[in-house]
Amino acid sequence: MKKDPMRYGGRPASAVPPDLWRPTDVDDLEPAAWAALKFPGSAAVSAGPGAGKTEFLAQRAAYLLQTGTCQRPRRILAISYKRDSASNLARRVAARVPDEAHRFVSITFDAFTKGLVDRFSQSLPGPWRFDDYEIEFPKDKEIRSFLTTLAWDASGPMRSELFALHEGRFLSDIVGAWSLPTDPGSPPATAAEFAAWSWWNAQYLRPPKPEVDFTMLNRLADLIVRTNPGLQRALRATYPFVFIDEFQDTTSAQITFLKTTFGHPGVVTTAVGDNKQRIMRFAGALEDAMARYRSDFNAKQFNLGWNFRSSPDLVAVQHHVATQLEPAIVQAISKANVEVGHVPLTIWTYNDERRQAQHIADWVAQDISTANRAASDFAIVARQKVADLEPLLAKELARHGIALRNDDTYYGKLRLQDVLKHDIARLVLGVLRLSAQDRGLPTIWTDTHALISRIRGDGHDAHSSRRASDHLAAFTAHLRGALKQHSVATTDPRELVNLAASIVDTDELEGFARSQHAGDEAEVVLSALAHRLGAVMAGETNWGRVFSAVSAEDAVTLMTIHRSKGLEYHTVIVLGLDDRQWWSYRKDVREAISTFFVGLSRAAHRLIFTCATSRARNGGIGELYRLLDVAGADEKHWT
Repeated sequence: MKKDPMRYGGRPASAVPPDLWRPTDVDDLEPAAWAALKFPGSAAVSAGPGAGKTEFLAQRAAYLLQTGTCQRPRRILAISYKRDSASNLARRVAARVPDEAHRFVSITFDAFTKGLVDRFSQSLPGPWRFDDYEIEFPKDKEIRSFLTTLAWDASGPMRSELFALHEGRFLSDIVGAWSLPTDPGSPPATAAEFAAWSWWNAQYLRPPKPEVDFTMLNRLADLIVRTNPGLQRALRATYPFVFIDEFQDTTSAQITFLKTTFGHPGVVTTAVGDNKQRIMRFAGALEDAMARYRSDFNAKQFNLGWNFRSSPDLVAVQHHVATQLEPAIVQAISKANVEVGHVPLTIWTYNDERRQAQHIADWVAQDISTANRAASDFAIVARQKVADLEPLLAKELARHGIALRNDDTYYGKLRLQDVLKHDIARLVLGVLRLSAQDRGLPTIWTDTHALISRIRGDGHDAHSSRRASDHLAAFTAHLRGALKQHSVATTDPRELVNLAASIVDTDELEGFARSQHAGDEAEVVLSALAHRLGAVMAGETNWGRVFSAVSAEDAVTLMTIHRSKGLEYHTVIVLGLDDRQWWSYRKDVREAISTFFVGLSRAAHRLIFTCATSRARNGGIGELYRLLDVAGADEKHWT
């Protein structure tokens, strides 16, 4: 009997010939994207803001899966640095190749390394083996105290070298750069390695229960793979194709682990990043991770040159700032739809913050009214401390009936942005919204149905899909009846969240949470969602409005620039172009300009900088004002 490749592996009978393959859901790809997508070896893809890097990775996954280049049952591993990036990429691939989506594993870096440690800890060399551990995040003052004590106990040149170590970079640069030996043995001779060795002894080898952070988990995962050739071969055989997103933020520990695990001719890697958006230096990001990657993985460089987000005017502004980071960079080509009548770049100054909030609210309300825009078309971002800016802005926007959603706000142990983008929260909220409104939500139905199938590990055939659909319909019908019998005012938000979450088995939910994001627990996500639900239930009587208010999709978004990374809006207002918001500018000018670049490149059509004083031009960030002046910013002072 002839073997069925759909069952036994290899290339499926329905595989598309590579020369005939076409992208899904997009008209076409730019030439550089086509070249990188089809390149048979490892590739370093430079993708600036708006270049569509997530879309590129989704299309490359579709190409590898649909052409049979990634043969069954082998998989593609996609590693991201943020939860929402991993989830977003997984959703895009599932939408483009639903029948093969189970062979695409999208996960955060920390989740992948932690998963290896949790599963294979008993294979660690004897001195490193453990039964259990605790995750701790040491504060800078604790690390400084440790280094100071270590230095005073040392002598000669090592003492001064230990004193010179910086606590803020110690875990990433020192602990993360030290490859664990199979036997800790005696202390190393160099100051840096001695400090790392001493840290492991103090935190891991001596206490009753090891205490680790994610850098240490990374080092343990690296040791596991290095000392287990069978596991190393299995990982390379399972994942012959590996994607790494946001590679510019890679740390020394992470790139070393990648080389240990996947630095082999049998594995093809694709790293996507943009050095201009390297804003994680404080967390240990390498100075030039992409150059290190090209060297370590013998990767070919590809540069994506199209911008699908921003208008030609704003692309020109972005290019001017980008040349401060990469002088020889070629300007991107805007492929965005052009809207006429906009002043693309403006600086607004005010006499005080109250007038600033009032004018911004009035202007946003008028623009929504006259241009038929939604509140969600607007983002207000700041370098830091957005919570201090929220009260005035929320009050002034509320005068016009416009909501403000602060994505930086904590609910329980999670920030709102992380809650709303978590797959478990999306599942629960989807179930609640479908229960409150039995028709007219096809997108939410499709998304919730897909999440149930993923969490339960259902098959991908028509029978499994129909079974999940029937289960979702029956469950929401039952919950709809319960909602009709209980008022908003008398309902416990936590009980409601737990009820909606029971659409899947508790163990399945916990397992799914752990598999997606390192350190995550379903309980933490559900608790955070319940806190958010409780906050929006106050004073409301209609369940449909309550569940819509949880995600506040029709609201102006407020967030830090760091949290805006990867997002895009029609109009972006950057608050606080002054020394208070940018107090650390002189400490690291390059990172400050990179952060500035990330903030301004979120806008598609309009970019507005504001300052609640007219004296900021002559302060410590005068250079940023000069950049905007040369880029053609229009300036207005509002009294």
